[in-house]
Amino acid sequence: MQKKVEAYIRQWNMVEPGMQILVGFSGGADSTALLQILWEYAKEHDAGVCALHVNHGIRGMEAERDQEFCEAFCRERKIPLRIVRVNVPEIAGKEGISTEEAGRNVRYEAFGQALEDGFADRVALAHHQNDQAETMLFHLMRGTGIKGLRGMEPVRLPYIRPFLCVERQEIINWLVGEKISWVEDSTNQELEYTRNQIRHQVLAPIEQIRSGSISRMSSTAVQLLEIEDYLEQEAARLWDVCICKEGDGYAILLDAFAQIHPVMKKMIVMECLGRVNGGRKNLETVHLEQVCRLAEGKRGSRVTLPGNCFAVLGYGKLLIKKGYGIENTGKPVYCEPDGEYQYMGQYFRFTLKNRTGTEKIPLNCYTKWFDYDKIKTNIVLRTRQPGDYLEITGGSHKKLKDYLIDCKIPREERDRCILLADEQHIIWVTGMRISERYKVTDETKRILIVQKIEDGGTRDGETSCGSHVI
Repeated sequence: MQKKVEAYIRQWNMVEPGMQILVGFSGGADSTALLQILWEYAKEHDAGVCALHVNHGIRGMEAERDQEFCEAFCRERKIPLRIVRVNVPEIAGKEGISTEEAGRNVRYEAFGQALEDGFADRVALAHHQNDQAETMLFHLMRGTGIKGLRGMEPVRLPYIRPFLCVERQEIINWLVGEKISWVEDSTNQELEYTRNQIRHQVLAPIEQIRSGSISRMSSTAVQLLEIEDYLEQEAARLWDVCICKEGDGYAILLDAFAQIHPVMKKMIVMECLGRVNGGRKNLETVHLEQVCRLAEGKRGSRVTLPGNCFAVLGYGKLLIKKGYGIENTGKPVYCEPDGEYQYMGQYFRFTLKNRTGTEKIPLNCYTKWFDYDKIKTNIVLRTRQPGDYLEITGGSHKKLKDYLIDCKIPREERDRCILLADEQHIIWVTGMRISERYKVTDETKRILIVQKIEDGGTRDGETSCGSHVI
């Protein structure tokens, strides 16, 4: 077995000269065998080994016994050992999670801290083929795709798993043959833990029905890992074709998205959701299918996803983002001539001057002239409200909502529009259209000049807005 493990280490380039490898050391059979083999391997390959033991504070005197065993084992071999003592049941109670999950979180936090402190370069975990089969079954019962079904990877830096090439019985046989003792964790027999149920009540009977099932499942995991690797390369290529960054989210370009295979659609959606949500926790196949169906749905439709994420169908694109729309800022900002005002992160300068009749009215996005004497009430910067309208050619009114729809502004972005308003009459949809009523004419006596400074103003004043400016 030892030669098999060492060959596996070389195959996956798990240990390089000069590295310090940290072994998660519980004192059980698996981690004891792993520490011993890596300790011997490191001496021959100019590397170092250290260990970390987590006392979970669960099993009283038995936990103290395990810690003492680990200390003695490492002391005898002069292996550096770090001890972490944590009250896992207390953490589980506070966070409302199982002790199984809390213990796992504590261990990985301890590993991360050891890496951050420079205690080690990589972390070796003692997962073997039986653990791999348990993981595959656990994910399969919960519902999963290829990523979940292929189980654990041999190398996912900074973590390495040298024992994924062997079954647990091989490990036990090797320890007995080498006359190396270990300690047994009594909780491994308790059926209140999900993995123990799978191990004793599912996987053991499967192995009895068809001997060698565990090894074959491990081989399947390797094949699925290769398939996943290929699909991820293809997804990365399609990402550049189908996706563009938009604010804090991502826009899926529908024309390109429609041309790709359904499997790749789901992978791309998963990547989008993972990036927006900061991880893939609680994401399931049903969520990917919802987004894919939405892409063929009615414009303006949306679906709610885990982590306060939303997918919204717009004009030619499907936007995936955190939160839906934005909240209105509340109080409007009342403006006076010859002042500067900030609203929603944008700055506006207001200037009043007399008309001489010789000025050339600028045609650009961020500097607008208005007939000041046609403004009836206070000038207000705000977001949209029910009843808002503009005056269009011929003196007729057009609802602001209809105007934004005509301009193909997605529903979730309409609340982002900063408006300059005279009560319900919209003087200017900033960066876009002004109302016909307030345009400067030959009869205009006083001109109100409004510059949106942060996005352009005088600096970008010559930039044309194209079809949005009238």
